[in-house]
Amino acid sequence: MKSKKLIALFTYLIVFIGCKEQNNDIICTLEFVYGLNITLIDAETSKPIEGNVKVVIKDGNYEEVLQGVESGIPFFGAGERSGTYTITITSNNYKTFVSNPIVVTANECHVITVTKTFNLERKI
Repeated sequence: MKSKKLIALFTYLIVFIGCKEQNNDIICTLEFVYGLNITLIDAETSKPIEGNVKVVIKDGNYEEVLQGVESGIPFFGAGERSGTYTITITSNNYKTFVSNPIVVTANECHVITVTKTFNLERKI
């Protein structure tokens, strides 16, 4: 009888400790998170920019050319990569734009997305 109580107590402790440790564990998703979400707006019309625009992000020696899904849709970059980025936007129709440094941080699982909107001025 005494051994059954000890086994029950031991089992209870294992379950209790196991549950407590599980609550401290961090469970990450398999989601792929982009560090930058960039929208480009025409400064004159306040509408999303359509057409040929090149967006380049740079962090030290790392450089990435961002691809928009389609005109007027945000550009995404710095996938699961924290860092301090400078964004350069060039176009035949708009003045070249260079951003101030933008810091992308991360938590235990993913980067924290930084969303930016830039108003671009048309070339004269």
